[in-house]
Amino acid sequence: MTFKTIMLIMLWVLALVIVAGWIYLRRFERAQLYFPSPELQTTPAQFQSQYQDVHFTAADDTPLFGWWIRANRPRGTMIYCHGNAGNIGSSAHLAPEFTRRGFNLFLWDYRGYGKSGGRPTERGLYEDARAAFDAAAAISDGLPILAYGVSLGGPVAIQLAKDRPVAGLIVESSFASAADMAQRWFPRLPLHRLLSVSYDGAATAATLEGLPKLFGHGLDDNVVPFQSGRLLHGAAAKPKGFALIDGEHGSGAWFTPDAPGNRELEAFLSQFKR
Repeated sequence: MTFKTIMLIMLWVLALVIVAGWIYLRRFERAQLYFPSPELQTTPAQFQSQYQDVHFTAADDTPLFGWWIRANRPRGTMIYCHGNAGNIGSSAHLAPEFTRRGFNLFLWDYRGYGKSGGRPTERGLYEDARAAFDAAAAISDGLPILAYGVSLGGPVAIQLAKDRPVAGLIVESSFASAADMAQRWFPRLPLHRLLSVSYDGAATAATLEGLPKLFGHGLDDNVVPFQSGRLLHGAAAKPKGFALIDGEHGSGAWFTPDAPGNRELEAFLSQFKR
């Protein structure tokens, strides 16, 4: 076997290793980002909330699904961008928390989650959020529309606030960017340099001047480190507020009266009058 042949074989092996490594990295990235469930095991009806199914479509024709929960004498509509696991059924218990405060609630699923079609991607989730806003606006009777993002839903809601005329933004238990999270989760690996996603909520929030914003995060959050949530808040343009919250990651514990963060949440919502 000649030296040239040996070198060609080594180059082919190296190329195969690089391709295999890249495929593994992309699969690993998706496994860390998205945990969708197709089964809607819980509905708002189990929490004494009437709702109606909403079928709508993203700009790329991906079919999407959500629930519309109307409040009595509403003062606004809340578009809820959930986290990276489960589906809207996991958030159904929050329906009364919004409606009793005078907000219609639009719970909807990203592509690949619940009854929504397609496969989740960063670009796709942003596109889905825009479609959710448009669907909610069509049935909100001109009321102000707010965006609420939890965990992975944080950068989705923040991007929505840039893309559509939302009246306010609430972000719970979210992070500065995918790169920041990669550095915090895997500090000994250079994964933050190899990501195919950005989910850079901090950079986008910095552009939202004049939009009322409230960020909440727990000191003991075991999924998204508190420091990442503070970095996100720090990067956001004014006006903005921050609340220390309690409970498990993304649990919505600040809706409970007298719980940490409840005072700040109620004050933020009070600026939207009936």
